[in-house]
Amino acid sequence: MIRFCSPLFIALLVWTFIFPGNCLSSARTDDRIVIDGDGNRVKIPQEVRRLCANGALAQMVLMLGAGERLVATGKFVATNPMLLKIYPAIRKVPIIFGAPGGKSEIQLESLIRTRPDVVMGKHEQVASLGIACLAVRLQNFEDIKNTLRLIGTVLGEKYQSKASAFCTYYDAMIKKIRERTSDIPRQKRPKIYYAGGEDGLNTEGLQTIGNAWVTAAGGINIAAEQGIRGQRKVTMESIILWDPDVIITNTSNATHLITHSEKWKDIQAVIHGRVYQSPRGVYLWSVRSGEGVLQVPWLTKHIHPRLFRDLDMKQEVQQFYARFYGYTLSQKEIDQILHPPL
Repeated sequence: MIRFCSPLFIALLVWTFIFPGNCLSSARTDDRIVIDGDGNRVKIPQEVRRLCANGALAQMVLMLGAGERLVATGKFVATNPMLLKIYPAIRKVPIIFGAPGGKSEIQLESLIRTRPDVVMGKHEQVASLGIACLAVRLQNFEDIKNTLRLIGTVLGEKYQSKASAFCTYYDAMIKKIRERTSDIPRQKRPKIYYAGGEDGLNTEGLQTIGNAWVTAAGGINIAAEQGIRGQRKVTMESIILWDPDVIITNTSNATHLITHSEKWKDIQAVIHGRVYQSPRGVYLWSVRSGEGVLQVPWLTKHIHPRLFRDLDMKQEVQQFYARFYGYTLSQKEIDQILHPPL
């Protein structure tokens, strides 16, 4: 009687017989140990030449100048217009990630064909094939820096130095903003709703990067105030009840919906024209990426403009891209990053 094999079993057979040298990390004699974001001791090759990373993790790899080591990524990364300008070779990198959280989040057969040394992120099916997977945490500023350091450690000494330089920049930027916002009294801090996703109903509460940048910029994260933890889907009724002073979106669809829908029209942020779409460069600033360091000055410039008259966001973006991507932005490109098209 013929029995059907699971896709995972077939993938394991392919990995074992086609790429025997890479099958099990324990077979290597020149491995080293790194500690991932969950505190796990993970064995990886002494020299990592083939790295798989999706989303913000791919942005971090590229920001460290290691694009040539990226052997697999996701569609959102590979089709980003700004990334294509900075690193055109991304067109040739296989896309093995589907929609985050979807049933086909990672295509195992396609991943195996890329023969990765390390996969960034926690992927139990991949780890079960003997491929090194490094879990990461991206809930606050320290997590972002620790993840950059981890990627630098994986890639080698040159990249460790770049990661260290980025972390120094990150600390300096957050410190500069907090020095002015820390003394703002509560009554002068606007209530901010972060409207994630296409419908604007996904938000971030306590223990999220969204809460970190809202607070550092001198605002009050209205979802966190309601006791929400992590990422959460909320109702339109709740948002109306909270009546935020400012709304931050991360997609053009959400921006258009919020500013044109009857459901949102009586909210203070909409009435007073304080709905702002987060910038997007190589990656979205409002989510868990290295470029997220620029979200803090961008937001504080919007909500406390008098306090930050001397802050020139165009200059900040220009300098960031020159320093960390080695790319000189045109004024048109800076405008496109700061004001994504609707």
